[in-house]
Amino acid sequence: MNPYINVKRMKESLMKPTKNIKNKNLTTTGNSSSDLQTILNTLRKTGVTTILTMNKKAQMTMSNWAHDLMNQYNAVLKNNPMKLKDISRLPCSKIDAKLAIKLLLMASVKKDTGHDTVVDLKNKFVSLGSFQSIDQKDLLKLMDVDVSSFPGLNKYMNLIISEQKVLLHEINSFIEDIRKIKKKV
Repeated sequence: MNPYINVKRMKESLMKPTKNIKNKNLTTTGNSSSDLQTILNTLRKTGVTTILTMNKKAQMTMSNWAHDLMNQYNAVLKNNPMKLKDISRLPCSKIDAKLAIKLLLMASVKKDTGHDTVVDLKNKFVSLGSFQSIDQKDLLKLMDVDVSSFPGLNKYMNLIISEQKVLLHEINSFIEDIRKIKKKV
């Protein structure tokens, strides 16, 4: 691929505003933002599988939240095709994105939605490694130069590769665990 096109795409994507949903009410079913935050805090502390012990209303709240978040995350991925993405482009924290993906994976495995859905969610999970905190000076350099000639890019690529290896191991272990849970139920 022509490196100039990659720089052009990066410049365009950096100029596009993204919706940041960190402080936004994501509930679409009439649940309050405080209910959502309470459930999120519980899941962050105890783990995503705690959702299995929650009532149907809490499960639906989290399902809606996860779907909303994934729609926004998909848009960010589509609008930022470069391998290196600034973390400020994420619609939420990496922790919450991981939580949403895991919730959707649990539902996919439970409903047996198919291999393609699991692979897609797994890829999105690993893609979180592409989002890094980019120094402002490096961000400006990335916008003004041919990416292939930017020596500082290596430090980010090493971070991406390292983080994606960890994320891949984490998601594979999670998928294995939820398949074991499904067999027990």
